[in-house]
Amino acid sequence: MVSAYGKVTPLYLNNEEANMQFGISTSYRKKLFKYAVLLIATSVFSTTAKAQNAYPDNPVTILVPFGPGGTSDIMARILAKHLRQAMGGNLIIDNKGGAGGAIGMMQLKRAKPDGYTLGLSVIGPEVLQPGMRKTGYTYQDFDHICGTYSVPLMMMVPQDSAFKSMQDVVAFARKNPGQLSYGTSGTGTLLHIAMEMLMKQANATALHVPYKSSAEMVTGLLGQQVMVISDTTTVAKQYKLRPLGIFSDQRLQSSPQVATTRESGWPIQATIWGGLIAPKGLPPEIVAKLEAACEKAVNSEGYKTDVEPLDTPAHFMNAKAFGAFAKSESEKYTKLIQDIGINVDK
Repeated sequence: MVSAYGKVTPLYLNNEEANMQFGISTSYRKKLFKYAVLLIATSVFSTTAKAQNAYPDNPVTILVPFGPGGTSDIMARILAKHLRQAMGGNLIIDNKGGAGGAIGMMQLKRAKPDGYTLGLSVIGPEVLQPGMRKTGYTYQDFDHICGTYSVPLMMMVPQDSAFKSMQDVVAFARKNPGQLSYGTSGTGTLLHIAMEMLMKQANATALHVPYKSSAEMVTGLLGQQVMVISDTTTVAKQYKLRPLGIFSDQRLQSSPQVATTRESGWPIQATIWGGLIAPKGLPPEIVAKLEAACEKAVNSEGYKTDVEPLDTPAHFMNAKAFGAFAKSESEKYTKLIQDIGINVDK
């Protein structure tokens, strides 16, 4: 830049030159610098806050670690429906079955923790599988957002069975070691663990017959291949089976006539539960928003109406409680699996 005296004034000045030619004091320059830093920080914070407040502004995927059509899949779809109503946005169910649910859980673990990939947590994939084999993940690899449902297992037999109660089953097993046959939907499932817990506490033995699915297990029971099975109340009602007892310390409202294991003499609890989780490292603001939406969804009359036919009562747990519960369940079942000596490779 040319001055009135014909000298060229540099366009870019150092601190000393600027102070001399434009009368800007050092203290004033420091104030300007601090103000600029404040503006930048405010801008970044504002942008981040807007992004979090706008969540979800893209479709959210909920990974289900089982194939479509099962109870877990149906529960996930019901939850997604009511989460949409509670917080808006588009929620998509993505079924990733295989390896007892481990494939879907590993995919969730590897996902970006930005709130756009969530997962359905179920006791089998999250707790039981890591307790029996090296899965590449544990409950600690996930942020727990909310618990959504909980239902105890029920022991059941055909209507023409001679067994009228859990005590009858245990008495037969004690009198005839190894001759009581029971079916499950697979080795290492909660159904398997629950029956082995009962036999261990009752000082009895039984023959485990694993099937590939719940449907095959029921077929085996009705075809007299096995004498007893355990599953949810939905199965008992669907196939008109006789319930002998539930693995809980409280009776079910939907089946108040069925005694609990505690009432029968064995304080055993085996509950199928589920909830919403995410990859570790989800921003706290997004966890809070999902947790609030989940509470609103699960406690809504619409959700309760939708899950009623499944005999899977709504059971909300907040993020902190659900995380602590998952830890407790993992420790409990890992020890039980070791004590019982379950081998998933059999």
